[in-house]
Amino acid sequence: MEENFNKLIAQQEKRRAQIFGVMVFPTIVYALLYTLLLYDNFHSITFPVFVIVTIGYCGYVVANFRGCTLRELKVKPISVFCMAGMFALAVSTSMTGNWSVSMMNHAGIFVLLICMLLFEVCDTSQWTLAKGFSAIVTAVFGAIGCLAEPFMDFSCFRKLRTKHQMTKTGYVLIGLICAIPLLGIVIALLYQADAVFAHALSGMFSFDVPISRVIGIVFMFAYALFAAYCGIRYLGKGTISAQSKDLRKLEPMIANTILVLVSVVYLLFSVIQIFSLFLGKMQLPDGYTYARYAREGFFQLLFVCIINVSLVLFFMGCFRENRFKKILLTVISGCTYVMIASSAFRMCLYIQNYRLTFLRVFVLWMLALIGVLLGGIVAQIYRQTFPLFRYTIVVVTIAVFAFGIVRPDYWIAKYDIARGPQQENDRMLPYLSTDAAPVIAGHKGTWVNEYVLGIESDMESMNGLRTYNFSYAKAQKLMKK
Repeated sequence: MEENFNKLIAQQEKRRAQIFGVMVFPTIVYALLYTLLLYDNFHSITFPVFVIVTIGYCGYVVANFRGCTLRELKVKPISVFCMAGMFALAVSTSMTGNWSVSMMNHAGIFVLLICMLLFEVCDTSQWTLAKGFSAIVTAVFGAIGCLAEPFMDFSCFRKLRTKHQMTKTGYVLIGLICAIPLLGIVIALLYQADAVFAHALSGMFSFDVPISRVIGIVFMFAYALFAAYCGIRYLGKGTISAQSKDLRKLEPMIANTILVLVSVVYLLFSVIQIFSLFLGKMQLPDGYTYARYAREGFFQLLFVCIINVSLVLFFMGCFRENRFKKILLTVISGCTYVMIASSAFRMCLYIQNYRLTFLRVFVLWMLALIGVLLGGIVAQIYRQTFPLFRYTIVVVTIAVFAFGIVRPDYWIAKYDIARGPQQENDRMLPYLSTDAAPVIAGHKGTWVNEYVLGIESDMESMNGLRTYNFSYAKAQKLMKK
């Protein structure tokens, strides 16, 4: 018994040593490139390069885990879509000056990266939407739980090293790479601690880097190193189950009772919307004008739409199948479409009176996205094998890319300027990003000067070779004319 246990331990240590040998150098190189490309530089032309490097790194590691080369690696079609989506979002990021759009793209790339790895290491063909989202969350927290793995793998590698696994040169390289961040911190501290040392160092090198920047670079390198290693390491364990548990255990009569009551309220609301808002054939409350009625409630309706989608998913996933339940869920979905149309109609009327802003454009985009996603949910109500998780990934990726590539600030500026002079109580144009520069250039006024001052520092900082951004560069060229 003890002999078998020792053999098992030896096999595990050997496996850890092999994994470390495969991952250590690619991960260090990846962390260095990550820091070089992205430090204080999250929406420039280096971002698409970072995505390519990330895809290459993941492909190399996954191929080695499978015992094949990159050429022999068979990538699933859905993984190819994730790669294309990541690159498209990265390109969109390098072409916009809107930080909100950039953050959406960053979040999309992060989720697509996790999904790509999940699609490659797991059988996701039977996954539900809930299973897919839980797997993404599990992958993130699982990677955090693997923070000790690099040290344990290195210990086994050091214990079982052979001439073929590591040479003395390799150890020297690891020592040099580990010494670089340490030297950076020490030199920066000594540079600020002693004027004579600082003068001598300045004579040998052009060294004037704040300690905060050095610490930021070291932290970013460490983050990339551990995030990449631990993330791949956790997924490589295969602990995420390929099976999607059937949670539909509850009595459908409970669901039907709830859904009947909700459906009655929603049907009444939908009828009122159709006749009062869309057709204008119902009498409004005293003191209400049609314009005031139409301009109220779009945010509340947006939240109700989100609640409805969650409600339909909950009743689909937790209650046993029932024909009447399907009919009621379809009714609620149909009423949700009426609410989406009502909210969008109200928002459009509001925009006609109070101009465009980024938030108002975002609400319209969100309503359209909910409508498309709801179509997939309705499809799964009647066809349980419908791949809702993959459908959601594809739809959201395309929607986020489309939202960024059309440059919302450009159209906001175009619409608002066409509406006439800016009013003192509604001056949003000076706060738009560089995406609006092609429209604003050529106009004059105090608000134009405010706009130029707001983007001036950003235009200068984003015009270098490493930090080049197409939107900032174009704005700088236009505003200097």
